[in-house]
Amino acid sequence: MPVPTSADSMGGKASVAINGVEIPSFMLGEITLNFEEGTRTSDRLSGTVNRPSGNFDTSEVSIVFYPNRWDDLQYFFPEDYNAPTGTADWGNIIFGGGTCSTKTAVPVNIHYECEGDDDRDVYIPNALARVTLDSTYNQTDDLAVTITLMAQPGTQGTVRLGTGDLTQRSIYDPTTETTVPVGS
Repeated sequence: MPVPTSADSMGGKASVAINGVEIPSFMLGEITLNFEEGTRTSDRLSGTVNRPSGNFDTSEVSIVFYPNRWDDLQYFFPEDYNAPTGTADWGNIIFGGGTCSTKTAVPVNIHYECEGDDDRDVYIPNALARVTLDSTYNQTDDLAVTITLMAQPGTQGTVRLGTGDLTQRSIYDPTTETTVPVGS
Protein backbone atom coordinates (compact mmCIF):
# COMPACT_ATOMS: atom_id res chain seq x y z
CA MET A 1 0.00 0.00 0.00
CA PRO A 2 1.53 3.33 -1.01
CA VAL A 3 2.11 6.21 1.38
CA PRO A 4 -0.46 9.00 0.80
CA THR A 5 0.89 11.96 -1.18
CA SER A 6 -1.96 14.35 -0.36
CA ALA A 7 -4.25 15.00 2.59
CA ASP A 8 -7.62 13.25 2.48
CA SER A 9 -8.58 13.61 6.11
CA MET A 10 -11.58 11.95 7.64
CA GLY A 11 -14.33 14.29 8.67
CA GLY A 12 -17.73 15.62 7.76
CA LYS A 13 -21.32 14.63 8.37
CA ALA A 14 -21.67 11.26 10.08
CA SER A 15 -24.64 9.04 10.81
CA VAL A 16 -25.09 6.30 13.40
CA ALA A 17 -26.86 3.04 12.55
CA ILE A 18 -28.40 1.18 15.50
CA ASN A 19 -31.38 -1.16 15.98
CA GLY A 20 -32.22 -1.27 12.27
CA VAL A 21 -32.33 2.50 11.68
CA GLU A 22 -29.84 5.14 10.61
CA ILE A 23 -29.76 8.26 12.77
CA PRO A 24 -28.88 11.15 10.39
CA SER A 25 -26.25 13.80 11.09
CA PHE A 26 -28.84 16.54 11.67
CA MET A 27 -29.86 14.74 14.89
CA LEU A 28 -26.28 14.27 16.09
CA GLY A 29 -23.79 16.59 17.71
CA GLU A 30 -20.35 15.48 18.70
CA ILE A 31 -19.44 11.79 18.46
CA THR A 32 -16.50 10.88 20.70
CA LEU A 33 -14.65 7.57 20.39
CA ASN A 34 -12.87 6.40 23.54
CA PHE A 35 -11.07 3.08 23.12
CA GLU A 36 -8.07 2.73 25.39
CA GLU A 37 -5.91 -0.34 25.61
CA GLY A 38 -4.79 -1.40 29.06
CA THR A 39 -1.21 -1.68 30.31
CA ARG A 40 0.76 -4.50 31.84
CA THR A 41 3.41 -3.42 34.31
CA SER A 42 6.37 -5.48 35.46
CA ASP A 43 8.75 -4.38 38.21
CA ARG A 44 12.09 -5.87 37.20
CA LEU A 45 15.58 -5.61 38.59
CA SER A 46 16.40 -3.30 35.67
CA GLY A 47 13.39 -1.05 36.33
CA THR A 48 9.67 -0.88 35.66
CA VAL A 49 8.52 -2.07 32.24
CA ASN A 50 5.16 -1.03 30.77
CA ARG A 51 3.62 -2.58 27.69
CA PRO A 52 0.20 -2.82 26.05
CA SER A 53 -2.00 -5.55 27.50
CA GLY A 54 -3.92 -6.38 24.32
CA ASN A 55 -7.19 -5.77 26.21
CA PHE A 56 -9.26 -2.60 26.33
CA ASP A 57 -9.78 -0.89 29.68
CA THR A 58 -12.16 1.61 28.09
CA SER A 59 -14.30 0.95 25.02
CA GLU A 60 -17.15 3.35 24.43
CA VAL A 61 -18.61 5.96 22.10
CA SER A 62 -20.39 9.08 23.38
CA ILE A 63 -22.96 10.77 21.17
CA VAL A 64 -24.64 14.12 21.68
CA PHE A 65 -28.15 13.45 20.40
CA TYR A 66 -30.71 16.13 19.51
CA PRO A 67 -34.13 14.43 19.62
CA ASN A 68 -37.11 15.99 17.85
CA ARG A 69 -39.38 14.25 20.37
CA TRP A 70 -38.69 12.01 23.34
CA ASP A 71 -39.91 9.14 21.14
CA ASP A 72 -36.64 9.43 19.21
CA LEU A 73 -34.83 7.82 22.15
CA GLN A 74 -36.53 4.54 21.21
CA TYR A 75 -33.82 4.00 18.57
CA PHE A 76 -31.26 3.66 21.35
CA PHE A 77 -33.50 2.26 24.11
CA PRO A 78 -36.22 0.08 22.54
CA GLU A 79 -36.63 -1.87 25.78
CA ASP A 80 -37.72 1.31 27.61
CA TYR A 81 -40.09 2.59 24.93
CA ASN A 82 -43.87 2.43 25.20
CA ALA A 83 -45.61 2.80 21.83
CA PRO A 84 -48.77 4.90 21.57
CA THR A 85 -52.14 3.17 21.77
CA GLY A 86 -55.61 4.33 20.83
CA THR A 87 -55.60 7.76 19.21
CA ALA A 88 -52.32 8.94 20.76
CA ASP A 89 -49.67 10.09 18.28
CA TRP A 90 -46.60 9.61 20.44
CA GLY A 91 -45.34 7.12 22.99
CA ASN A 92 -42.97 7.60 25.89
CA ILE A 93 -39.70 6.41 27.37
CA ILE A 94 -39.59 5.38 31.03
CA PHE A 95 -36.17 5.06 32.65
CA GLY A 96 -35.87 3.62 36.15
CA GLY A 97 -39.55 2.82 36.41
CA GLY A 98 -39.04 -0.16 38.67
CA THR A 99 -39.93 -2.56 35.88
CA CYS A 100 -37.63 -5.29 34.72
CA SER A 101 -35.92 -4.55 31.44
CA THR A 102 -32.92 -6.32 30.04
CA LYS A 103 -30.61 -4.58 27.63
CA THR A 104 -29.46 -6.57 24.65
CA ALA A 105 -26.17 -5.73 22.96
CA VAL A 106 -26.69 -4.59 19.36
CA PRO A 107 -24.39 -3.71 16.46
CA VAL A 108 -23.61 -0.02 15.87
CA ASN A 109 -22.04 1.53 12.78
CA ILE A 110 -20.74 5.09 12.41
CA HIS A 111 -20.54 6.19 8.77
CA TYR A 112 -19.56 9.38 6.95
CA GLU A 113 -22.71 10.22 5.01
CA CYS A 114 -20.89 11.45 1.89
CA GLU A 115 -18.78 8.28 1.53
CA GLY A 116 -19.96 5.66 -0.97
CA ASP A 117 -18.47 2.73 0.94
CA ASP A 118 -17.55 1.61 4.45
CA ASP A 119 -13.78 2.10 4.20
CA ARG A 120 -13.84 4.81 6.91
CA ASP A 121 -16.58 3.34 9.12
CA VAL A 122 -16.35 2.49 12.80
CA TYR A 123 -18.25 -0.71 13.62
CA ILE A 124 -19.03 -2.00 17.10
CA PRO A 125 -20.45 -5.55 16.91
CA ASN A 126 -21.94 -5.52 20.43
CA ALA A 127 -22.88 -2.29 22.19
CA LEU A 128 -25.11 -1.44 25.12
CA ALA A 129 -26.64 2.05 25.26
CA ARG A 130 -26.52 4.16 28.42
CA VAL A 131 -28.32 7.50 28.76
CA THR A 132 -27.18 10.67 30.47
CA LEU A 133 -29.98 13.20 30.76
CA ASP A 134 -27.80 16.28 30.93
CA SER A 135 -30.30 18.44 29.09
CA THR A 136 -30.62 22.17 29.67
CA TYR A 137 -33.68 24.23 28.87
CA ASN A 138 -32.57 27.75 27.96
CA GLN A 139 -32.97 30.51 25.36
CA THR A 140 -29.91 29.69 23.25
CA ASP A 141 -29.38 25.92 23.00
CA ASP A 142 -31.33 23.05 21.54
CA LEU A 143 -32.14 20.29 23.99
CA ALA A 144 -29.56 17.49 23.86
CA VAL A 145 -29.13 14.07 25.46
CA THR A 146 -25.84 12.22 25.77
CA ILE A 147 -25.92 8.57 24.71
CA THR A 148 -22.96 6.37 25.61
CA LEU A 149 -22.55 3.17 23.62
CA MET A 150 -20.51 0.74 25.68
CA ALA A 151 -18.75 -1.84 23.50
CA GLN A 152 -18.97 -5.40 24.78
CA PRO A 153 -16.40 -8.08 23.95
CA GLY A 154 -17.43 -10.79 21.53
CA THR A 155 -16.28 -13.15 18.82
CA GLN A 156 -16.06 -10.27 16.30
CA GLY A 157 -13.80 -8.21 18.56
CA THR A 158 -14.64 -4.98 20.36
CA VAL A 159 -14.38 -2.48 17.49
CA ARG A 160 -13.57 -2.57 13.78
CA LEU A 161 -12.09 0.44 12.02
CA GLY A 162 -12.65 0.31 8.27
CA THR A 163 -14.37 -1.98 5.82
CA GLY A 164 -16.43 -5.03 6.68
CA ASP A 165 -15.52 -6.87 3.44
CA LEU A 166 -11.91 -7.37 2.41
CA THR A 167 -12.84 -8.88 -0.98
CA GLN A 168 -14.87 -6.05 -2.60
CA ARG A 169 -16.21 -2.52 -2.08
CA SER A 170 -18.91 -2.70 0.55
CA ILE A 171 -21.28 -0.61 2.62
CA TYR A 172 -23.08 -1.18 5.92
CA ASP A 173 -26.83 -1.78 5.54
CA PRO A 174 -28.61 -0.41 8.64
CA THR A 175 -31.80 -2.38 7.96
CA THR A 176 -30.13 -5.81 7.93
CA GLU A 177 -27.27 -4.71 10.22
CA THR A 178 -24.76 -6.37 7.86
CA THR A 179 -22.09 -5.38 5.37
CA VAL A 180 -23.25 -5.72 1.76
CA PRO A 181 -21.57 -5.12 -1.62
CA VAL A 182 -21.84 -1.53 -2.90
CA GLY A 183 -24.82 -1.22 -5.24
CA SER A 184 -26.76 -4.19 -3.89
